[in-house]
Amino acid sequence: MNIIFVMTDTYRRDNLACYGPTRVQAPNLNRFAATSWVFDNAYLGSFPTVPNRLDIMSGRFSCIDHEWCPLPQDTVTLQQLLTASGFVTQMILDNPHLLEMGFNYSRGFSGFEWIRGQETDLWRTAPRQVKLPANGKKNRSLDFIMVNYARNTAWWQSEEDRFAPRTVQAACRWLEENQDHEKFFLYLDLFDPHEPWDAPQHYLTLYEQEYHGEEVSYPHYDFWRNFLTAEELAHIRHLYMAESTMVDRWIGVLLEKIEALGLAEDTAVIIATDHGYLFGEHDLTGKSLMPEREGGAFSYEAIPMYREIRHVPLMIRLPGQTQGRRTGAIVQAPDLMPTILEMAGLVATESVKGQARTQALQCGMFVTEEWQFRPETLHGQSLMPLMRGQVDRLRDIAVCSNTLVHHSPLLAKCAVVTEDDWCLHYAGHYPERTRGGAMYTNKLVDPVQSRISTEPALYRLTDDPQESHDLLPQNPGLAAEIHRRYVAWLEEAGTPTAHLAGRRRLH
Repeated sequence: MNIIFVMTDTYRRDNLACYGPTRVQAPNLNRFAATSWVFDNAYLGSFPTVPNRLDIMSGRFSCIDHEWCPLPQDTVTLQQLLTASGFVTQMILDNPHLLEMGFNYSRGFSGFEWIRGQETDLWRTAPRQVKLPANGKKNRSLDFIMVNYARNTAWWQSEEDRFAPRTVQAACRWLEENQDHEKFFLYLDLFDPHEPWDAPQHYLTLYEQEYHGEEVSYPHYDFWRNFLTAEELAHIRHLYMAESTMVDRWIGVLLEKIEALGLAEDTAVIIATDHGYLFGEHDLTGKSLMPEREGGAFSYEAIPMYREIRHVPLMIRLPGQTQGRRTGAIVQAPDLMPTILEMAGLVATESVKGQARTQALQCGMFVTEEWQFRPETLHGQSLMPLMRGQVDRLRDIAVCSNTLVHHSPLLAKCAVVTEDDWCLHYAGHYPERTRGGAMYTNKLVDPVQSRISTEPALYRLTDDPQESHDLLPQNPGLAAEIHRRYVAWLEEAGTPTAHLAGRRRLH
């Protein structure tokens, strides 16, 4: 069996008609859903981009003991196991965060191709003078990311020059050249439709005929009324929808190539994303709170893990599958690693040992390191029993979380979703030794000045999907029980004692 994994970044669940009414045109993904398994209750695990990829590659909830970080040296990865078992494994990506600054998430693949220039990628240094959008009161990081991005994209002349098209075209070339391998694993990571949004005008015209505001393609993560007009808020939503449709078109190109090469009968295709984005819901834009200050400085604060961010699309088409199926079971990002291992016939109850050759970049040398995979350390569970009809559930809660490494209510907000559609938002407490300490006021934002509540809240999602009516005062016992299950989950997952500090009490 071959396996193709397509990851998109910031692709909202409500872009897809298979999940409900939508204005977004995504014909290719909706056709794919009609012949695939659609997971109605798929949730992110660790948040955001890089922690999500670490969840997928390790099969563990990285939020309990890691933050946004390079691929840990002692982590045995999905790609490492597949390569060692005889799969030809390839990473093709335009997502810069997995490789820039030595993050090394390509470790373990047989090969990788980085499509350069997206967002923070320090690629081109010319032209010196570039056109920038609206002033910094509208757009984020005008003096760094936007300048860098403008240089990286100044050469574009057509849609095919953009990131999603270039990345998908590279994947199609790779499939043409490697289709004769006995088994392969292709990991494709598209940063679009993450901002900056700049799809060709013909996509934007699908959603917006006329606009008179300023150009806002990379808006601040903030309360939208602080810097946008209502017209500008609608515009950024249209920009995002346009880019989402462009992503759909090029995923369609990839799916057509799979069919044209005759690979569909022996290839599983997984399409997923990491998290969503807020377009005015809860009065916010973005996925965190990062208001910029004078001189380009900014503070950072997590926001509650709202449904629009945590509830994500996930679709899997098994080899030869022609009819759509659905499941309402709760599934999460770490489940994808054991799922792919089972697809590859690598499910084992005993440890697996091997060797990895790691390049020492500073001198061009290679070192050989011993590694050992212990399947009992995985948090994720294979989805194959669900798809075979052997079980109808894997877990009774979903935990969607920022990192617990700093165990600060400003950073460590999470959502705990139950099978019966209750959701507890929880931020924890400052441990006594750091309460009000400078380590938080200097790095982030003074807790006294926080604009997001850190108090727990409880929502009944079936009646209140917008999470606007806190029912915790009327249901203190239920909130306490969900919190108890959350703490038990942390303990069972092996959360370090230091990272459990401040999490053990609800109030």
